Amino acid sequence: MAIGGSWSRIAKFLGIAVLVLSVSMATGRAVSANQDAAPQAAPKVDHPEFPMGQGRDTTLRLCSKCHSVNNVLATGRDRQGWQDLIVKMASMGMSATDEELSDISDYLTASFPPTGTKLNVNKATATQLATSLGMTADEAKEVVSYREKNGDFKSLDDLKKVPNVDAKKLDAKKDLLLFS
Repeated sequence: MAIGGSWSRIAKFLGIAVLVLSVSMATGRAVSANQDAAPQAAPKVDHPEFPMGQGRDTTLRLCSKCHSVNNVLATGRDRQGWQDLIVKMASMGMSATDEELSDISDYLTASFPPTGTKLNVNKATATQLATSLGMTADEAKEVVSYREKNGDFKSLDDLKKVPNVDAKKLDAKKDLLLFS
């Protein structure tokens, strides 16, 4: 009886040893029988400026098919504003289920609420700049081009350095500008 019990323990030990050896060979790492698996490094997060939350992945996946996700970062909206925009995108061909559209609406409403009528000049598209700041299309393109070449604007004075942009227009709208 004592021998049978010993064989049972030996067989159990050998089974664990084979399992550990298999894991070690598969992962290329040495693993002991008493060692917990090493914690995996956190995956790289694309678009860290988008807060984690329900609907984030769906929003990034579907909205970035047609345009830069920076469009979302330029302005905030209330629920109705985001829903109107989502309906517009769906009418223009965005393919999504009702559940995905609802997830996107909930995520954007929670993550990007209205900021008044302010515009983030470091995230805005040329069209958004022209519409919100009363610029010509050429002026707005100059701003975007300058920003891409020189980096984000830190202040109104930085923005005024853009060639061919009317500084008076910028001064008139200075209370609407965000530089974060």
